Amino acid sequence: MMRTVAVALAIGAWLLAASFQEPSHAASAKIKGKFPDLKILSVEATPVPFFLNEHPLTLTITVTLPKSIPDDALLDVTTLITSPSKTSFRLLTNRQAVASNAATGTDGAISLPSQVQVMQTWDGTDHTKHIVADGMYDYQVQAKLMVPGKNGPLLREASLKKRGKLEVRTR
Repeated sequence: MMRTVAVALAIGAWLLAASFQEPSHAASAKIKGKFPDLKILSVEATPVPFFLNEHPLTLTITVTLPKSIPDDALLDVTTLITSPSKTSFRLLTNRQAVASNAATGTDGAISLPSQVQVMQTWDGTDHTKHIVADGMYDYQVQAKLMVPGKNGPLLREASLKKRGKLEVRTR
């Protein structure tokens, strides 16, 4: 019996010592992914706070394009505005052609990534065209670079989502 306990203790000590020498798979270095070249730099909302039935809310979204852009590329910017309870939402979209000369300058040299400003307006209605209630609303914006495909545009690259909050009031 003593010998079995001694062997068990020796094996346990060896396993414990081995675990300190090499980290487990959970503690190993994480593989770092590459962030997309298509980025949303800023989202500016005016007027803040947004008063219903006065002027529409204008979102100015600044997007940085990748260095190389294929011919006939489209920039698709979508904004999802949701109530805290997620019962009321509105989807704003904007799709525009991107000039292929953004990748190279006039002298043929590669220029810095160009920036595009996209403006979207929201009239304060939800998906059913009813006026929304007062309160704080969440928004998330995502930009996508689309290329022409056989059956319509295909996604080539998508930006990370940019999130924020809007305050909606009535007078």
